[in-house]
Amino acid sequence: MFEYGRRIVGAMAIVLAVSQLFQSSARAEPVTCHNLAFADFSRVPDAPTQITSAADVPASGKLPTYCKVEGYIAPSVGFELRIPQSIWNGKLLMQGCGGFCGTTAMIAQCDDAVARGYACVSTDLGHKSTPIDGKWAYNNPQGEIDFYYRATHSTAQAAKAILTNAMGRDIERSYFRGCSTGGRQGLISAQRFPADFDGVIAAAPAGVSPGGGLHLIWSALANLDGDGEQILNADKIPAIHRAVVKACDSIDGLEDGLIDDPRNCTFNPESLQCGNRESGECLTKVEAEVVAKIYQGAVDSAGTPLYRAVPMPGSELNWVPAYIGVNAQPSVYYLFGGDFFRYVAFAEDPGPNWMPEDFDLDRDPSRMGYNRHLNNAASPDLRAFVARGGKLISYQGWADQSVPPLGIVDYLSDVEHFMGGKGAVSEFYRLFMLPGVAHCVGGEGPSRVDALAALEAWVENGEAPEQLIAYKLKQDPGSFAAAHLPPANEDVEMSRPLYPYPDVARYVGGDTKQWQSFRRASPE
Repeated sequence: MFEYGRRIVGAMAIVLAVSQLFQSSARAEPVTCHNLAFADFSRVPDAPTQITSAADVPASGKLPTYCKVEGYIAPSVGFELRIPQSIWNGKLLMQGCGGFCGTTAMIAQCDDAVARGYACVSTDLGHKSTPIDGKWAYNNPQGEIDFYYRATHSTAQAAKAILTNAMGRDIERSYFRGCSTGGRQGLISAQRFPADFDGVIAAAPAGVSPGGGLHLIWSALANLDGDGEQILNADKIPAIHRAVVKACDSIDGLEDGLIDDPRNCTFNPESLQCGNRESGECLTKVEAEVVAKIYQGAVDSAGTPLYRAVPMPGSELNWVPAYIGVNAQPSVYYLFGGDFFRYVAFAEDPGPNWMPEDFDLDRDPSRMGYNRHLNNAASPDLRAFVARGGKLISYQGWADQSVPPLGIVDYLSDVEHFMGGKGAVSEFYRLFMLPGVAHCVGGEGPSRVDALAALEAWVENGEAPEQLIAYKLKQDPGSFAAAHLPPANEDVEMSRPLYPYPDVARYVGGDTKQWQSFRRASPE
């Protein structure tokens, strides 16, 4: 009994000592990783936080030893923070999520940053799910608020408080990096919480186009007949893509398999029709109609387009499995889009019995205003962010099937109109467009971009990014996790320079797969 009592008293002494330490100055002595688990962060403004575990993770590969901190912010925002204590560079990076999020697994994308000395944090955006499961949002307004903006802000506050106390000194800089849902997180942070980050990388951001989830289910439904069976099968897609490339590849002056700007591409799917006979190199009339409907985007019963950002010519290979299912399975966006409308899009959730076919193109688009006021990442008002010296970089693939690229192009235009014109905006915001690149990563074009180094140089040294280099790897892992890792030369299949939109790369001679063979040019 005496021994038990002694242990209780000892444990209470540790808790009291650590609690007192964490209530002291931000420049207190640093705390060991283990002792973080005893700290009280319940009074972090906007982010009452509980650490559930803290442990050192041994060095491996390029990664140094780091402190892995897990916890949650009331009521249910989970996060993971990695702190490379011995090489910490004084900076925090938040890594964005994807889809419906629901996990902190995106922390794996932080490897490159942690290896450079960054502390890095990622959040599940307030719920546990898979990236395509939306049931967490069923009649759950708090969950939707967390998902769209609160979780990102509160996690930034919690991470800064933990990191400052753990390391015994103030953070020097904080950055955000993300794609898709992560891109939306970054834009909304700059728009609504301009003090959270000094610089933001918002790649292929969701939430900038009012089409949103409607584009996803329209594209999936375009390929279903009256019995719910697929019309156009995946084996026809390569032939369609070859025809598009043949028609439009040379417009930019170089036949390299990439369409530099698909807005210059005019392709009529009817040109591939070959009657009703079956052939892998041509389309039936109804198959050609499917392709045309995907390019067109949703319209109401009067034929009025419901959004402008539609899939572009050259994106066809990325329609599988996004719009076109394989192995008799529904397409990804039939499933994801279905859950979006069942549980997220409307003020009154229709629930699990709702099907994508139930969407009313005349009545329901206006009902999406409820979601739009939470999800909207299209505000051009970046005045407060700019006043603090904030810098913003966006990049997106022209062949993006998930978040069609005209959304970010239109957003930049809106910012320029609101914030004083192209010259003024280029002082704080630059957009880079990637030919042949799919959603976030992958596709036929080079998609591996180290935008973090460019953002650092801009924020910290005033060096605006005049050029980024995109790489395509010979053995591409196909995940966004490696998108930012500078590749070894022997891993590179192709590289291409990127220039601030609307400027483009023009071939001037040499190896077409080397970025040195291109120069900056204004679009014709």
